[in-house]
Amino acid sequence: MIPHDRRSSPRIETGHLVIHSELPAQGQCLGMAVSLDLNEFGLRVQTSQKFAIGERFRFSIALKEEIVSATGRVVHCEQALNGTWEVGIEFLQIAVEDIERVRQFMKARV
Repeated sequence: MIPHDRRSSPRIETGHLVIHSELPAQGQCLGMAVSLDLNEFGLRVQTSQKFAIGERFRFSIALKEEIVSATGRVVHCEQALNGTWEVGIEFLQIAVEDIERVRQFMKARV
């Protein structure tokens, strides 16, 4: 039985660099991750760092020649079999232009 997908918009598989920093920005707490999938409402990343549910941070993701920046909130964090962490992030603040960049990226991938 296939579980029902609760997302209002499908996600597109990706594999792009994601750079993140804590909020509020207190110093140089930067990290890197790789995106696993993405839509205009959020993304899922693979990282070596465990995040707490509800944690908020600022991040940028490279989509081809475009850079999309947003503020997000961790909605789930699960350890993968290889020891890394898969983190689901909900966008909290993202510019209209960046939402459109994500939509155009998704449209080009379908």
